[in-house]
Amino acid sequence: MASKEKRAVLRLDVLGLFLAGLINTFLALLDAGIILGPGTGARQSDLLARAAWIAEHSLRWQGGWLFWFAVTLSFAWSFYALGRHLDDTRPWRSLAIGVAVIAAAVDLIGVLVNLTVLPEMARALASTLATPDPVLQVVSYSMENLANALTNVAAFGLYSLAGLLLLPAAFATPTYPRGLVWLATGEWGIAAIATGLLVLAPAVATGPLLVSFALYAPWVWGSGLWLLRGESVH
Repeated sequence: MASKEKRAVLRLDVLGLFLAGLINTFLALLDAGIILGPGTGARQSDLLARAAWIAEHSLRWQGGWLFWFAVTLSFAWSFYALGRHLDDTRPWRSLAIGVAVIAAAVDLIGVLVNLTVLPEMARALASTLATPDPVLQVVSYSMENLANALTNVAAFGLYSLAGLLLLPAAFATPTYPRGLVWLATGEWGIAAIATGLLVLAPAVATGPLLVSFALYAPWVWGSGLWLLRGESVH
């Protein structure tokens, strides 16, 4: 019975890792670029134009951010799904999982701001397009900046820290493939650099971010295959 339960847990972790790679590397980019894109600063630099689009497509905007719950939760789950199968003599492993949970909480706050506050601000701004209210514009812009700081900077930075904290346990796990260890090292090292650029020089952060995103799926999918072969330390 214990062996059967262990296999069920292992299959759940493998499923979580494969879903995390699919959702975060591919579906999240489609959601951000196609569903949400016209209402974001990356695609539309004019605040009033963004507000008008969000007000006109509020259901599409909110649906896109509802999907972000799956993005956030699957990303956080991947740290636990892999981390608990790595060498547990390294205290950093538990800390990495804890930091990932905190990152998810921060991320979800930003998601809720995008989901509930920004559409209301957009509708208010859209109703004053003929004579834009400068105070309303400042408040709306501030809410956008807050949501961006929570999801794209703070949460991403915490996820990057969690990834770096997971590395000692990965290096200490004899059966964990060295290729995956170095892949993770590259990914989270680049993600940490991207986080710094998001704070200091956002205009040049896109390249490192894309590289980090591209490395994530191969890492978690490779880790899932490792688990399927039954080579975890438990």
